[in-house]
Amino acid sequence: MTHNDAAPSRKARRSRLFAPFILAALVAGGWSYGWFWLRGQAEQRMDAQSADLKSRGYDLSWGGRTFSGFPFRMNLDLTDVRVAEPTGWAVRAPQLKGEAEIFDLTHWVLVAPQGVVLTRPEAGDVTITGQALRASISHIKEYPPRMSVEGVKLIFTPAPGSKPFQLVSADNMQLHVRGGPDDQGAIFFKAGGAKTAFTGLLGRIAQDKTASMLLETRLSHVSQLRGRNWEAAVKQWSAAGGQITFQQSQLLAGDAEGKAESGVLSVDSQGRLTGALEVAIKERVRPGQPIRNAQQALAAAAQAVGQEPVIEASLKFENGRSFLGMIDTGPAPTVY
Repeated sequence: MTHNDAAPSRKARRSRLFAPFILAALVAGGWSYGWFWLRGQAEQRMDAQSADLKSRGYDLSWGGRTFSGFPFRMNLDLTDVRVAEPTGWAVRAPQLKGEAEIFDLTHWVLVAPQGVVLTRPEAGDVTITGQALRASISHIKEYPPRMSVEGVKLIFTPAPGSKPFQLVSADNMQLHVRGGPDDQGAIFFKAGGAKTAFTGLLGRIAQDKTASMLLETRLSHVSQLRGRNWEAAVKQWSAAGGQITFQQSQLLAGDAEGKAESGVLSVDSQGRLTGALEVAIKERVRPGQPIRNAQQALAAAAQAVGQEPVIEASLKFENGRSFLGMIDTGPAPTVY
């Protein structure tokens, strides 16, 4: 007797042949559905976030909104954007482009190709344009949210009738804001190739030279920095014991250098800084250079006896004035 096995089914062979294509089609269809579902979620979240912010006195609004980036990214194009908070600070942009990874829609990278307009409470608008201006924002539910801003070849132009802005231009700039434990907020600022419009001691150091700057500070009681306007917010923060702790700061301009490595400042009832910083100021006076202030006179005297022209002293802000040691260097900086 003999036994003959049944021939393999051709239909089974064909199903195995097409299985990878069917699986790929199912995955592509599922991914496409997921992307459009996430786009809808992003739209709903933006609308809900805008409504929530407005109920708390903030503003997040736009004229037009378009999503794109299928299938791996979520791109966002906004026109006539405005972001404002109750104390009066606001940013407007005629165009804003955003981008986020499809798997993390809580972290956005933003670009303002036509620049932005910064509104300062009690001081007016400043238009900021440049070769590149971009930002990233995440942890939006924290206070402050995590933000980073970077710019290249920036120009700062105050609106007619507005108060001067301390930066005129900068080849490069970084600003980072972070929330921290114990109700703290951290600020890191760095700028290079900058033209400034400082007054007082900083103006005497920078003069009309190209400068580089570094500032790293921490703010306490940052959750209290809220109010119907900027002045009210600062007053509430001050009443709660809010202070600014300097981690490091530096201003380099030509042969002049100013550093403040430690110190704690607060704001008095008139909106001026009060407190003290330990500073070191170095300035070389070239032969034949006219002596314009006490700082340069001390530097020239030190050079004359072969010493390094460095002044180490306390920079004090009290009674609305600034004092470098015993020398009155002008009005104390104002916060509002």
